[in-house]
Amino acid sequence: MDVYLTPDARRSLEALTLLGGGRGYLMGHRRGPRFIVEALVPAAGRRPLSGNDVRALDRVFGGPVLGFFAAGSGRSAAKKEALRPFGCGRIFLEARRGGGTGLSLEAFSVEFRGGFILAPLPVAPSRTRRRS
Repeated sequence: MDVYLTPDARRSLEALTLLGGGRGYLMGHRRGPRFIVEALVPAAGRRPLSGNDVRALDRVFGGPVLGFFAAGSGRSAAKKEALRPFGCGRIFLEARRGGGTGLSLEAFSVEFRGGFILAPLPVAPSRTRRRS
């Protein structure tokens, strides 16, 4: 399994990271063993990640929430929030500023093995596309 971010999703995550961070939900789909992240839905304010929000977003988008993200500060709190039954089978993306203006990403799958854990996943390189 791996995680692929579309160029738009990667830019959105990079912008959030540069602007101080945030947390929220990842929208997209699965294709075989790959999680394809197409959009981010930030959580309002300091609102914790929740199963109620996951179900509401599933209804709004007509499909499952792929997982969760945390960018900048507050990453450890968001990780703990994702380690609940509503997170199982989903992914968690942690983003921070890399060297220069780049983005450093770590991806995990939320799994249950006698307790909830974050199992590392590789992040596939994004294809860049030119803007006209």
